[in-house]
Amino acid sequence: MRDKTSLMTDEDLELMYILHDAFRRDVERLARAAARPGSGDPESRAALRRGWRGFSRELHLHHRIEDTFIWPLMRGKLAAHPDDVAVLDDMESEHGTIDPALAAVEDALSDEGDDRTVLADRVDDLARLLRTHLAHEERDALPLVRRTVTAHEWSVMNRDSMRGLDYRWITELVPWLVEGLDEPRRDVALRAIPAPMRLLNRYRWQPRYDRQRRWD
Repeated sequence: MRDKTSLMTDEDLELMYILHDAFRRDVERLARAAARPGSGDPESRAALRRGWRGFSRELHLHHRIEDTFIWPLMRGKLAAHPDDVAVLDDMESEHGTIDPALAAVEDALSDEGDDRTVLADRVDDLARLLRTHLAHEERDALPLVRRTVTAHEWSVMNRDSMRGLDYRWITELVPWLVEGLDEPRRDVALRAIPAPMRLLNRYRWQPRYDRQRRWD
């Protein structure tokens, strides 16, 4: 049994990589949707908006958790290591460029016209920023997390960060996260939630999620 001083393992961080891959999955879908000619079909527009809403909401949440819980904890531990603190500065700065790019795409999606040029350009900007940020975080920041944060601290942060989320959000977050995962990674993701929620996801949330048309 691990004590409160045990540092994290690769398995502890796997959920972060699953989240990152979910963002990559959806930004690819967004890019494909934005590249297609506009459609007057209300169902197609609703599908694009539904996919976008889930992606953008979870990305905002992810950034808020990092900026509120993870980076501040690490700053206290790494205060004597300026090069490491500079990595955290980069993470927060990159969040500050991605958030306006998300807002720009949101504005473009509100345009009901058939010309997708503006939307496609803004999605390209967002996709470039997001891919670069995720790669940077995985290369430089997550190894720092593994060396700095204990497994107990990580567990407490995960618990605290989920407080305040309403039930409806959780019913959409869980199936969004596990969509398309192979069985081993799906098991990792689902172990992060209580057993009753896993049952609810299997019999209620996931079937409802799968029935809804997204992106195209």
